[in-house]
Amino acid sequence: MQRLAILLVLAGCVADPALESSDEQAATTAFANDKPAFDFFIAKGLTPVQAAGIVGNLDQESGVDPNSVQYGGGPGRGIAQWSVGGRWDTSSGDNVTAYASQQGMSRTSLTLQLEFIWFELTHIGYGYAQLTAATNVTDATLAFMDRYEICGTCASSQRIAYANAVLNAYGNDAVYSATYVSQSWPLASMALTIHCGESVPAQIVLKNTGGKAWNTETKLGTTVPRDRTSMFAGPDWLAPNRAAAISGTVAPGSDGTFKFSFTAPTGDACVPGTYHEHFGLVQEATTWFADSGGGPPDDQIEAQIAVVPADGTGSGSGYTGTGSDVGGGTDGASQSAGCAAAGGDASWLALLGIAFVRRRRHRC
Repeated sequence: MQRLAILLVLAGCVADPALESSDEQAATTAFANDKPAFDFFIAKGLTPVQAAGIVGNLDQESGVDPNSVQYGGGPGRGIAQWSVGGRWDTSSGDNVTAYASQQGMSRTSLTLQLEFIWFELTHIGYGYAQLTAATNVTDATLAFMDRYEICGTCASSQRIAYANAVLNAYGNDAVYSATYVSQSWPLASMALTIHCGESVPAQIVLKNTGGKAWNTETKLGTTVPRDRTSMFAGPDWLAPNRAAAISGTVAPGSDGTFKFSFTAPTGDACVPGTYHEHFGLVQEATTWFADSGGGPPDDQIEAQIAVVPADGTGSGSGYTGTGSDVGGGTDGASQSAGCAAAGGDASWLALLGIAFVRRRRHRC
């Protein structure tokens, strides 16, 4: 019953009533404390879309102003508009005033209020599981709105618009991201022919388009599925599921090169056929680039490999064998890669030896 009483104390909205219109859209980041709040939740380990979803809600609630009082003199206080008589000063074990006293800080401190949000999320709940499961801004914003703010008139589209603006303004600084530059193996719709036991040097060059520098923990890992043991892993691989790593550091805006070899199996382990290798970038023990809000997606970097017997029997790139496929492919003909990337130009993408799959991805 105590929990029920707490949940019924709904967070108010301090914003001008005009902001309650669900038709309005935020074109830019609207409030001075957007970036400090965004950076705070990134530092706690949330992804950019999850952090932006929280800040979009705080924009609607208060403009991220720790001194806010609900519009019209209502009970809402602070950046999340916690209610007087509830989570602002009364709820047992769960109110801003008591938490501030415990921390020796002012309850109107921005840092204190951000820390209290984190306390409630990680110790009380209020949708933490749903928030951290969100992979796009819309889902993250709605999870925080429905389960943390528990608002009355929510204006969800405005919250999502604010969150999008925050992500667009600050998200790139917080993500690992890469785009294609060049590679040594053939177009993914064509096959790289390798004889049983043969090792073929390979490299791929990618540009750091995120806000974080790459280092020796930035690695080219197997995908589709992730961390798959590759049949083409050779002695120069870091591990059967890690082809290569960056040497030194690669600053944002610079190019990084991953060098390795495709090595075909020998003996009975070498089954002639057409195989498909997929790779993604991973910041070891931190995040896959595809999960950070950047990219590339798991199925975008691809090599089609035709394995032929060691005596040379076969017909090169046109060889069709009977081996099972690696990385979720089916056969050489049906798995030829597309050359259409969202927002890209097929005329130049057709030159790339990388499989770009047209997909709809949300950056909202």
